[in-house]
Amino acid sequence: MLPTLAKIHRASWLPARLMALTLFAVSLPACEPDVPPERGETVVRSEEALPSGGWQVLMASGGAPIRSITRRSDGVLLGGASTGHGITVWASRDNGATWSVHGSVVSNPAVEFGDVTMRAIPGTHTVFCAFREFANGQFRVTVTRSDNDGDGWVYDSTVVGPVSRFVGAPFLFQRANGDLQVYYDSEPLAEQGGYPGHQWIAMQGRTGTTGPWTAYGVVTVSRDKRAGALSREGMATVVQLGGDRLMAVVEGVEPFATGGARANIINAVQSWDGGRTWDDSLRRTVYQSRIDPASGRRYNAYVPFAIRVGNGPVGVAFCTDEDKAGAPDLSSSPPDQRNCHVGFVSTTTSFETWSAPSAVWTATSRNYTPGLFERAPNDVIVVIDTLGGNRVLRR
Repeated sequence: MLPTLAKIHRASWLPARLMALTLFAVSLPACEPDVPPERGETVVRSEEALPSGGWQVLMASGGAPIRSITRRSDGVLLGGASTGHGITVWASRDNGATWSVHGSVVSNPAVEFGDVTMRAIPGTHTVFCAFREFANGQFRVTVTRSDNDGDGWVYDSTVVGPVSRFVGAPFLFQRANGDLQVYYDSEPLAEQGGYPGHQWIAMQGRTGTTGPWTAYGVVTVSRDKRAGALSREGMATVVQLGGDRLMAVVEGVEPFATGGARANIINAVQSWDGGRTWDDSLRRTVYQSRIDPASGRRYNAYVPFAIRVGNGPVGVAFCTDEDKAGAPDLSSSPPDQRNCHVGFVSTTTSFETWSAPSAVWTATSRNYTPGLFERAPNDVIVVIDTLGGNRVLRR
């Protein structure tokens, strides 16, 4: 049986309740705005890693979004969280310090919802919400829309599905020219490309924010093309590096086994043309955990979330089991059975080099899906799903 990414197990393990989450925040070192480089030019800046111990608890418990946060037209922060058979909207009127329920996107006892992401369209009252649906043994990626700042929601479109192979974990991104794009995990794309059992990142986009998701075709964003490599990638987040230069950061598994097993690792790839094509020469391993000397297996790094901080470095929060006692968890284990602390890395002298990791959250060992949001220049909050009925936020 091929190793699987942890997140595809959500279809079977996600309980019909709000998952727990911790909220934190931190002020990161300021960086001078960079000028978008020409293709092939090295970007040199002074970018420091987050100092160890720099994160402070902002909200120790309570409800909040899972992973994705956006800011609507009046400054209120919004995000969503799956309850299993529904999606709850959460809102914060104090810049992320506290959260309250702000309605519901959708509810259906016959459908299991997950992988919720939101994006507000600047200068409008429109907010999009994308998510994965699972019903009758089939998956689809669905988009809903609010035209009144998240107060009410209507069906917008289906991006892909229904299909029996896994599609999910959508991420909404708006290109510099205004086009709305959806990045998502796709087993069908890999199978159609001749690699059954693999999973690649796909992208579909619109011209502007309305209409069919056909403006770009179906783009293969991230996959490992080396001979014999297993390429299972998912949980993409996308950031703008300057103009139409983009970076996608994704979860993957080791393309070649270490110690007889394949651990989760984090990869990145870049585009120079707004996501139409992706440059494999700039594909990098963002982070891979250490190898356990006793078992010979590598520890895991998974469910990354990337943002561009202060128009400077790209920061990535992720889960890892590398400081647990004993052998690494299997990458196929359900998230609520894995040991996890939350770490952070950032780009250094270029967008192709990465810092050593620092700790964000080590107080509990059952965590999942950290999400980052820059609420003011160089002022970042992270929201962590602690898998126990509450959220924890840090700054």
